Amino acid sequence: MIADETVSFLFQILAYGGGSAAVAYLLFQWLGKTWIENKFAQRLDQLKHEQALELQRLRVEIDAMLSGAIKLQEKEFSVLPDAWIKLDEAHSLVSWLVSPMQQYANVERMNSVQMEEFLSDTEFTESQKEELRNSRERRCTYQDILFWHRLHKVKAAFADLQSFVARNGIFLTLELEEKFSRISDALWSAVISKEVGHEVKNWKMQSEGWTKIKEETEPLYKDIKREIQSRLQSHGRK
Repeated sequence: MIADETVSFLFQILAYGGGSAAVAYLLFQWLGKTWIENKFAQRLDQLKHEQALELQRLRVEIDAMLSGAIKLQEKEFSVLPDAWIKLDEAHSLVSWLVSPMQQYANVERMNSVQMEEFLSDTEFTESQKEELRNSRERRCTYQDILFWHRLHKVKAAFADLQSFVARNGIFLTLELEEKFSRISDALWSAVISKEVGHEVKNWKMQSEGWTKIKEETEPLYKDIKREIQSRLQSHGRK
């Protein structure tokens, strides 16, 4: 194609009476221009190809990032309700344990038949039931046995909360994870105050557990509730 154009171009020069010097000069100019245009076209095609490859690479990276972000949001969306349920359970049970307002069955006024009916509905072990039957201070014995049962239930719920947050904290925001850590520490401190106070019959120490609940855990509990609600609602709008 280029050869045909060159021959045609030479015939045009000769037809207009161009000498050999003129022919050589014009031929140089024309070939140089053609070479440059060809090189430019080749380079442009190469750049277009490289640009297409780069766009494809960026598209793959962006798709991967979006896919990862969506999966993380989906995981957080599934973790938050469970985290709240476990926190609510632990907080409620600790509050129940350390509350100064406790209700107990009036075991002192029960006859033997009533006592057996009552014991059959409890979770007490057989040895604990026997201890209560034979106790001369049924009220104190009953309250002490009941306390340790309640404490066991509280610690189980607290351990469940701790374990869940430890496994899934990576899917929480840093701020929310930090609040879970703070409320866990406060709840555990309240439990220990109640437990030790009960063992040594120190009512002031036991009341410190309730104070921790009212002054430390309840404000955090409400903050965490609001933040979880906000996170869940934001996911629902996406």
